[in-house]
Amino acid sequence: MEEITELRRLCEKYELAGREILAEYCDAELAEMYNGAGPDAWPDDLRGLLTRAMLLFKPAVLIHDVQYTFSDGTEAGFAQTVSDWRTNCHKIFAADWPLWTMRMLSKAYRRERLYWYGVMTAANFAIATAAARDAWLAAYRRRSQNV
Repeated sequence: MEEITELRRLCEKYELAGREILAEYCDAELAEMYNGAGPDAWPDDLRGLLTRAMLLFKPAVLIHDVQYTFSDGTEAGFAQTVSDWRTNCHKIFAADWPLWTMRMLSKAYRRERLYWYGVMTAANFAIATAAARDAWLAAYRRRSQNV
């Protein structure tokens, strides 16, 4: 539960898009929705590995998981979720790994910044694929069957 509390705090700190959805739920409810990075269909250990690789972007993952939990199955809803994801990853990256800083003089900083840039770029691509859209629709169908 502490992880959810911290992720919620980071969503506010970075002023992430779509964070308002989190206010509707307590941490226990959010913990049930949050499954980390990667599709629901993936095994837990594989999602755990991807989540560790995307550690910096976990606040964006939380918002994304809640948005998918309440998928409306529409193209507009999917597009908004993708837009929020991309905006949020950029905000986090820009805040934690700025370009215009004296730290750029450090080779280690540049190397780690490049890693996070690569993770962000790959995730931003993956989040808008046909497979991601199919997962959006599958989430909607699951929710519709449970209503």
